[in-house]
Amino acid sequence: MSGLFSGKSRDLTWHRFCRSRHTLPTRIRDYSRWHRGRPKYAVWALGVDAPEVLRRFDSARAYLSEFLLTPYRRQPHITVFVCGFLTHMSEYADDYTFDQRMRHLRDLTEAQIAPFEIHIRGISSFAAAPFLEVEDPAGGIQKLRRVLEETHSEIRMEPYTPHLTLGLYADWFKARILAEKMASFQDDHPLPLPVNRLCLITYSPSEIAGPLTVDDRVDFMPRSYPLGRKGLP
Repeated sequence: MSGLFSGKSRDLTWHRFCRSRHTLPTRIRDYSRWHRGRPKYAVWALGVDAPEVLRRFDSARAYLSEFLLTPYRRQPHITVFVCGFLTHMSEYADDYTFDQRMRHLRDLTEAQIAPFEIHIRGISSFAAAPFLEVEDPAGGIQKLRRVLEETHSEIRMEPYTPHLTLGLYADWFKARILAEKMASFQDDHPLPLPVNRLCLITYSPSEIAGPLTVDDRVDFMPRSYPLGRKGLP
């Protein structure tokens, strides 16, 4: 399958997917042993509202529609940091308490993050979900993650890869077939996406691929400069 790598991002995620046997499906059922009755799961994420990026998102979903789980009602977003189940008191290792949320809000505000730009490229995939590749040339996403990691351990099974999720796989599909199709998706030149805020979004863990709700947000402010130097880098 060496031809699948030509013209594609050569990161470890894509290589791993190309060499896997099949995708991992998501079933529409209640994963009660996971959520234990807790009603909200929280992540810090970037919203996506640039028209060109949204057009590519819709185009890529349509391109892969025969493989994707329906319904899928999550709004386009880029996960920055996975927090866990939103609770008042910590009982389980994957809880995210009100105090931890407040500390994150304080730390993000005090960090005075300036707006930055990321780039959206072509299709790649995890075993369970295809996505649009995200490039972070200014290191803005990594800076946000460093702030969030200071006071809370992230819920994560694999190394972080910034991505714009396209959906979830509906069944066991041969990865080679998917990889060949993704490699033929031509719309992969970098699209700029300005980043002006970070949102704490939540979803109901009992509703598979259900809609996202914004519970908090931190707006980024441009750097201020001394009089006479405004606009300088």
